[in-house]
Amino acid sequence: MVRIVFKLFAGALAISFAAGAAAQSWKDSAAVRALYENAKKERKVIIWGPQQREVDWIPEAFGSMFPGIEVQWLGDNNIATKAIAEARAGRHEVDVFHTSLGGVLPLNQRGLLAVNDWSVFGTKGRNVALDGKAGLTSNHVYAVVYNTQKVKPSDLPKLWTDLLDPRYKGKMVGSSFLMPRLMGFLGLEWGEDKALQFARNLVEKTDILVTQAPRDSFLQSGERVYAIGDFDSAGLFWASRGLPVSYVIPQPAVAVQFIIAVMANAPNRNAARLLAGWMTTPEAKRAREKMRFEADYGPDSESPAAKKLHSSGVKFLFENEANMAQREQIYKKATPIFTGQKR
Repeated sequence: MVRIVFKLFAGALAISFAAGAAAQSWKDSAAVRALYENAKKERKVIIWGPQQREVDWIPEAFGSMFPGIEVQWLGDNNIATKAIAEARAGRHEVDVFHTSLGGVLPLNQRGLLAVNDWSVFGTKGRNVALDGKAGLTSNHVYAVVYNTQKVKPSDLPKLWTDLLDPRYKGKMVGSSFLMPRLMGFLGLEWGEDKALQFARNLVEKTDILVTQAPRDSFLQSGERVYAIGDFDSAGLFWASRGLPVSYVIPQPAVAVQFIIAVMANAPNRNAARLLAGWMTTPEAKRAREKMRFEADYGPDSESPAAKKLHSSGVKFLFENEANMAQREQIYKKATPIFTGQKR
């Protein structure tokens, strides 16, 4: 278990956009300067993400480094379906696609993504995926967010299996969307049978409330005091709004991988490549962490949150290309367990 106290952690996030200026050699390269000049002629770039909070911070942060390019955004959980439908109809509106690695697969399978030269932004190696069509940006780590006024430190789970302890009965709430996907990750470590049995035990033995509604309202009212399988960034965001919450990360630490990709038929091709490449840089990652509490937890990350978690010795399960198919198979079997359609 890694326990995060918001008051301490928030201080580590108070990083200005100007931090790390010495590491901005990528910005001064001839390739990036030329790309910027061409991008300014296009005047705008359109980015889609799975929800507003994933993309609404980008215009300010990107504009502070590359002024003169308007960033238009859409936050919608159905962006993959929308992008595929528009491509079939011969309409090409979106330039840049920002979502999880698993979420972008339907577009990649249909040839809707372009190869980008990430190296001019200093991004390479493990930080590039899908044969050069995706750059890694950040991670969402599954956590247990709890009401600090109603939960004692001694009652925090160290392992995911601790949640079956009778002390948690009737006190937990979880997302009907996120919980099955958490089981998919845990199945990579435990095997499918154990993960699905864990899901059944949670539903049948703990009186967990599984809902599509936001979990912060349950924590605020005290109706439930543990939000299971929400993300670390959600706990930090709720705390920033004044809720009495913090979070712990039970072992193994499960990390969803977010990526950025340029659309093959991007109408603003230069601005698209510039924005996508920038999103993979340390400068963009610092801005995201400061503004949205979302960190890059990769082993080479500069994030204070990542360094803290890695130094604890916790075992990570990262979403990657090699495990996506197996994970999807497990979470699809777990979904009816949490939605009440199957036991």
